[in-house]
Amino acid sequence: MTQKSKTSTRKFSKKATAWALTGIFALAFYGMHIGVPDLAGILTVIGSVSIAHLVLYMGVGHLDLRTLVAQGLLDLRRKRGPDA
Repeated sequence: MTQKSKTSTRKFSKKATAWALTGIFALAFYGMHIGVPDLAGILTVIGSVSIAHLVLYMGVGHLDLRTLVAQGLLDLRRKRGPDA
């Protein structure tokens, strides 16, 4: 029997990052709408958190890619072995 190898699509992490960023920006726009006096400080924090989420998401993706390359599952340079 042939068994398919399970490949990760990372749908959960994509959705979690998207929802987190959506919530952060929704809070920022809500703050602008009601006229919060310390909005500049709030937006600075919100921007920092947004960037942190994106860097974390991209870092995990990069580590996944490195793992695939190290295992030989992804041949980026098209170098084949002697039996290819």
